Amino acid sequence: MAGAATEALLFDYGLTLVTFRRPDDALLAAHAEVARRLVDAGLGPVPPVQTLLAEVHDRVERAVAQHDATGGFAEIDVAAEERRAYGALGLQPTDELLDEIAAIVQKAWWDGAVVTPGVVDTLEELRRRGLRLGLCSNAPYRPASLHGQIAHLGLARWFDAVIFSSEVGWRKPSPQIFSAALAALDVEPERCAMVGDRWREDVAGARSAGMATIRTREHRDDPGPDDADAVIDHISELVELLFPAQEGGNRGSVVGDGTYRWSRGTRQETR
Repeated sequence: MAGAATEALLFDYGLTLVTFRRPDDALLAAHAEVARRLVDAGLGPVPPVQTLLAEVHDRVERAVAQHDATGGFAEIDVAAEERRAYGALGLQPTDELLDEIAAIVQKAWWDGAVVTPGVVDTLEELRRRGLRLGLCSNAPYRPASLHGQIAHLGLARWFDAVIFSSEVGWRKPSPQIFSAALAALDVEPERCAMVGDRWREDVAGARSAGMATIRTREHRDDPGPDDADAVIDHISELVELLFPAQEGGNRGSVVGDGTYRWSRGTRQETR
């Protein structure tokens, strides 16, 4: 049975729109700059660059991964983890300096982010067809760096709203982050569908918030006991899923009510 007309889509970020590889050279260069900033601030002795990388960056990344594994709804305080890591090395940067050097390190990760082929064309086409698009991602890092990353990748222009867990203090599948994302996108949950790769966070969480769900298994296959309303193999399949071809080979148009009417409760799988 058809449900409310879908006016908007919320997208997950990592392993949905982009993949990541560790940018070792960029991280080393970033920590060389971090070392210089620490010295210039009169802090020291400053350990070698490799030690900074291992004992601060990698230690914080382990803490983030461990927090993710707990499944907790509240977001981790990355700045507090950074302070502890620097403190263990006998370094006490000011809050201002900590933000400054964290931004240098996070910018290095821009070199490790790769937009999945077909993403930009798909976002452009979905926007052309009248859908509002939002991003809702579990990412505990400083919001300015995260927004800078999606701008650097050329993705920011396609989104009407972008929400990271570090901005609201809550992670998917918590209702708080979905509520914030829907409010930012200015859409009711029954008129929005969530697109993501993780069952618990993106499917179960969004469904509990009242949204339809689309799971992508392009980079990770994470099914659950009550799977998404639709499962796709490639992000580029979204246009065909939401605007199926009509008789005569012409695709449906959003001219008219400007929306796609989602068939909720009937699981679809593309091939």
